[in-house]
Amino acid sequence: MEVIVLGSEAYEQIKKEVIITVKKAIRDIRNEALAHEDPAKDWLTREEAQQLLGIRSKTKLQELRDFDEIVYSKAGKVIRYSKKSILEYLDRNIVTYNS
Repeated sequence: MEVIVLGSEAYEQIKKEVIITVKKAIRDIRNEALAHEDPAKDWLTREEAQQLLGIRSKTKLQELRDFDEIVYSKAGKVIRYSKKSILEYLDRNIVTYNS
């Protein structure tokens, strides 16, 4: 068996590169799946949008609408949220790994 020894700086650099590569692969796979999805399935209810965002507050969802962070559609009193815009919002707000 061969043993490879890395310095801590080299290890941290490799770790960061792997994390970046995995995140990009996940984003690419998700975007590919969304590109082939039925556009009618893009619109989510309030509950579905909150679940996807990982929030429980209706107020936070309202804030995201008010600041044009996510796309929504309103027909009468019914509001639907764009799944694609929520995923883009989450991508824009990724916190990078810092050790």
